[in-house]
Amino acid sequence: MRRFSLLLRNEFNSFLTAPVVHLIAILQPTLMYILMSVIMVVPTFEMRIVNPSSELGARFIAAADEVGSPIGPDYIEPVLVDDPAPGFRQVVEIMETDGNPTALQTYGYIDSNLVKNLRNRLTAALLVLWNIELGDQGITIHEHPWLPNDIPYTVYFGMAMIPLAAYLAAAMIGGYLMAQEFENGTILIYRLSPTSYPLILAAKLTRLMIIALTSAGILYLSLGLITGIWSSSFLAVLVILIPLILIASCIGLAAGLITRSSLPSFLIALASAFAFWLIGSGFGLAAGFSTIFEKISRLIPNTPVIEMMFPYFYYGRQVAAHPLAAKLQLIGYTLATLIMLVLIYQKRVLSKDR
Repeated sequence: MRRFSLLLRNEFNSFLTAPVVHLIAILQPTLMYILMSVIMVVPTFEMRIVNPSSELGARFIAAADEVGSPIGPDYIEPVLVDDPAPGFRQVVEIMETDGNPTALQTYGYIDSNLVKNLRNRLTAALLVLWNIELGDQGITIHEHPWLPNDIPYTVYFGMAMIPLAAYLAAAMIGGYLMAQEFENGTILIYRLSPTSYPLILAAKLTRLMIIALTSAGILYLSLGLITGIWSSSFLAVLVILIPLILIASCIGLAAGLITRSSLPSFLIALASAFAFWLIGSGFGLAAGFSTIFEKISRLIPNTPVIEMMFPYFYYGRQVAAHPLAAKLQLIGYTLATLIMLVLIYQKRVLSKDR
């Protein structure tokens, strides 16, 4: 145990040899999430409406106020203005054209996607107004929300980035420092050391596990502070991440052992982390995309991890089609990458043919 603690202390001392890499690996996902959460489109849109002078205009504003989710924020936020000029956004003016009530929506200097968004909101408000006019002949809609309260997309986006944070920290730091040992010649210490290599690898994996969980914890804290929504069990989230962290650590260390160069191992870790994030349910649950994409996504370890984390953020709602299969998949990936790491270490460090 004493020998293991000395090895672990030596692993943490290596921070001094690459502080910038550590900071990038640990903080990059959190900084990315903070930036993306600021620029993401929010569900509620301001709709500038010329101050109405008619009863119809007042009814239109009341109809706009009614449009929204039964469990979430309003879909439209009417903003009354006196100037019909659109400025750099848009403005709606309720008037009569040839005796017919008309909503004139004028756009300023905005992109086509925002035009579609505002057009959809105008249509929704007019449909509410029309349905009121129809009275008994109107369409009655009964909504049955899946969740008791609306969860903003920034929560899912942040939750899906927690595995990215854990993976990136483990793979990038593991690969970079492993390659650095070849570049600095310190790998000779391990070759000549009487300490068994499983103990050496265990110290490396433990150190990467602690750093990866720290990185994930920082992002988790940022998610909660930004959205005000926390998981029902922080400990459960960390436990779910453990297999992914071991997989990432093995991939990173293997990259360092194979390339023996800091830059390629750094790039391999970076590329694999973002590829796993993008394909592995990073922007939405795999089941919400095409069948082919879902099948590919389920091969990525991030997908079962996100599906297992989902109930802790979404009121206990289960989304994993086969929870046991997902757990077995992660266990299988973990054992396979551990075996791969051991074989590569034996070949690149201990073998006489190196």
